[in-house]
Amino acid sequence: MSNSPEEIIHKHHNSINNGDEQEYLDSVTFPFTYQNYNGVSITIKSEEDYRDNFQMPWDIIKETEKNWSHSKLVELEEVARSNTSVVFKLLVQRINKTGDIDLVIQAIWIAVLASGKWGVQFRHNLGTPAENTDI
Repeated sequence: MSNSPEEIIHKHHNSINNGDEQEYLDSVTFPFTYQNYNGVSITIKSEEDYRDNFQMPWDIIKETEKNWSHSKLVELEEVARSNTSVVFKLLVQRINKTGDIDLVIQAIWIAVLASGKWGVQFRHNLGTPAENTDI
Protein backbone atom coordinates (compact mmCIF):
# COMPACT_ATOMS: atom_id res chain seq x y z
CA MET A 1 0.00 0.00 0.00
CA SER A 2 1.27 3.46 -0.86
CA ASN A 3 1.15 5.92 1.98
CA SER A 4 1.10 9.12 -0.03
CA PRO A 5 -0.30 10.47 -3.27
CA GLU A 6 3.24 11.11 -4.53
CA GLU A 7 4.17 7.47 -3.95
CA ILE A 8 1.10 6.25 -5.83
CA ILE A 9 1.94 8.47 -8.81
CA HIS A 10 5.42 6.93 -8.98
CA LYS A 11 4.03 3.40 -8.50
CA HIS A 12 1.51 4.00 -11.30
CA HIS A 13 4.17 5.41 -13.64
CA ASN A 14 6.64 2.61 -12.89
CA SER A 15 4.01 -0.09 -13.41
CA ILE A 16 3.36 1.29 -16.92
CA ASN A 17 7.10 1.21 -17.70
CA ASN A 18 7.38 -2.33 -16.36
CA GLY A 19 4.20 -3.61 -18.01
CA ASP A 20 3.17 -4.96 -14.62
CA GLU A 21 -0.58 -5.49 -14.83
CA GLN A 22 -1.23 -6.27 -11.17
CA GLU A 23 0.97 -3.44 -9.89
CA TYR A 24 -0.80 -1.11 -12.32
CA LEU A 25 -4.29 -2.18 -11.25
CA ASP A 26 -3.26 -1.92 -7.59
CA SER A 27 -2.34 1.73 -8.24
CA VAL A 28 -5.76 2.61 -9.68
CA THR A 29 -8.93 3.73 -7.90
CA PHE A 30 -12.16 2.77 -9.66
CA PRO A 31 -14.10 4.09 -11.41
CA PHE A 32 -11.03 5.18 -13.37
CA THR A 33 -11.15 7.71 -16.22
CA TYR A 34 -8.57 8.23 -18.94
CA GLN A 35 -8.85 11.14 -21.35
CA ASN A 36 -6.53 11.70 -24.29
CA TYR A 37 -5.57 14.96 -26.02
CA ASN A 38 -7.46 13.87 -29.14
CA GLY A 39 -10.82 13.70 -27.35
CA VAL A 40 -10.93 10.00 -26.51
CA SER A 41 -12.29 9.50 -23.01
CA ILE A 42 -13.03 6.21 -21.27
CA THR A 43 -14.29 5.37 -17.82
CA ILE A 44 -13.58 1.92 -16.45
CA LYS A 45 -15.85 0.62 -13.70
CA SER A 46 -13.69 -2.00 -12.01
CA GLU A 47 -10.55 -4.11 -12.18
CA GLU A 48 -12.57 -6.87 -13.85
CA ASP A 49 -13.96 -4.39 -16.40
CA TYR A 50 -10.40 -3.25 -17.15
CA ARG A 51 -9.06 -6.77 -17.65
CA ASP A 52 -12.03 -7.87 -19.79
CA ASN A 53 -12.67 -4.81 -21.96
CA PHE A 54 -9.66 -2.50 -22.17
CA GLN A 55 -6.01 -2.53 -23.21
CA MET A 56 -3.28 -1.80 -20.72
CA PRO A 57 -1.55 1.56 -21.27
CA TRP A 58 1.80 0.06 -22.33
CA ASP A 59 0.04 -1.89 -25.08
CA ILE A 60 -1.63 1.29 -26.33
CA ILE A 61 1.69 3.17 -26.31
CA LYS A 62 3.42 0.36 -28.22
CA GLU A 63 0.72 0.48 -30.93
CA THR A 64 1.38 4.15 -31.67
CA GLU A 65 5.08 4.32 -30.76
CA LYS A 66 6.64 1.14 -32.15
CA ASN A 67 10.11 1.89 -30.73
CA TRP A 68 8.96 2.92 -27.24
CA SER A 69 11.15 1.53 -24.48
CA HIS A 70 9.98 3.43 -21.40
CA SER A 71 8.92 6.84 -20.16
CA LYS A 72 10.92 9.13 -17.93
CA LEU A 73 9.06 11.25 -15.40
CA VAL A 74 10.91 14.57 -15.70
CA GLU A 75 8.69 16.83 -13.58
CA LEU A 76 5.98 16.18 -11.02
CA GLU A 77 4.21 19.32 -9.85
CA GLU A 78 1.41 19.42 -7.31
CA VAL A 79 -1.35 21.68 -8.61
CA ALA A 80 -4.06 21.35 -5.96
CA ARG A 81 -4.66 19.33 -2.78
CA SER A 82 -7.45 18.46 -0.41
CA ASN A 83 -7.53 15.77 2.29
CA THR A 84 -8.73 13.16 -0.19
CA SER A 85 -7.53 14.31 -3.62
CA VAL A 86 -4.31 15.64 -5.12
CA VAL A 87 -3.91 16.96 -8.67
CA PHE A 88 -0.49 16.59 -10.30
CA LYS A 89 0.91 17.95 -13.54
CA LEU A 90 3.50 15.65 -15.09
CA LEU A 91 6.10 16.23 -17.77
CA VAL A 92 7.16 12.93 -19.30
CA GLN A 93 9.71 11.96 -21.93
CA ARG A 94 8.97 8.92 -24.08
CA ILE A 95 12.29 7.14 -24.58
CA ASN A 96 12.87 4.83 -27.57
CA LYS A 97 14.84 1.59 -27.72
CA THR A 98 18.07 3.42 -28.62
CA GLY A 99 17.74 5.71 -25.59
CA ASP A 100 16.67 8.83 -27.47
CA ILE A 101 13.68 11.00 -26.60
CA ASP A 102 10.92 10.48 -29.16
CA LEU A 103 8.23 12.58 -27.55
CA VAL A 104 7.60 14.90 -24.62
CA ILE A 105 4.08 14.98 -23.18
CA GLN A 106 2.26 16.76 -20.39
CA ALA A 107 -0.39 15.08 -18.31
CA ILE A 108 -2.70 15.68 -15.39
CA TRP A 109 -3.05 12.77 -12.97
CA ILE A 110 -5.38 12.89 -9.99
CA ALA A 111 -4.74 10.67 -6.98
CA VAL A 112 -7.61 10.09 -4.57
CA LEU A 113 -7.89 8.52 -1.14
CA ALA A 114 -10.61 5.87 -1.12
CA SER A 115 -11.14 3.18 1.53
CA GLY A 116 -7.92 4.25 3.23
CA LYS A 117 -5.80 3.77 0.09
CA TRP A 118 -4.38 6.24 -2.43
CA GLY A 119 -4.90 5.48 -6.12
CA VAL A 120 -4.88 7.23 -9.47
CA GLN A 121 -8.48 7.83 -10.49
CA PHE A 122 -8.08 10.21 -13.41
CA ARG A 123 -5.42 10.64 -16.11
CA HIS A 124 -5.50 13.24 -18.84
CA ASN A 125 -2.80 13.14 -21.49
CA LEU A 126 -2.50 16.73 -22.68
CA GLY A 127 -0.14 15.84 -25.54
CA THR A 128 2.98 17.81 -26.35
CA PRO A 129 3.53 21.11 -24.52
CA ALA A 130 2.56 24.24 -26.40
CA GLU A 131 5.56 26.23 -27.63
CA ASN A 132 4.06 29.37 -26.13
CA THR A 133 3.61 28.51 -22.47
CA ASP A 134 1.98 31.89 -21.78
CA ILE A 135 -1.36 30.62 -23.10
